Amino acid sequence: MPLYHVELDDTEIKLLLVAIRQVEHTFTIAEAQSAAGGEPLASDYEGVRESYRRLLHKLTTLDETNDPGKPYLVK
Repeated sequence: MPLYHVELDDTEIKLLLVAIRQVEHTFTIAEAQSAAGGEPLASDYEGVRESYRRLLHKLTTLDETNDPGKPYLVK
């Protein structure tokens, strides 16, 4: 998989974190609804969820020593 280097400011990172948390919330609701209805989850569900978790980890473990106002370099 190719790597991309994108500069993001603090606001953009926060927006991504909010979006990822919203997706995680949606996954939680879907799991509860499936369990309540006795239906299995889609087979590729966990792979997608794990991808979001990896992205969340990358964004939350960025170098915290960056100067304020300086964009993050996300690798």
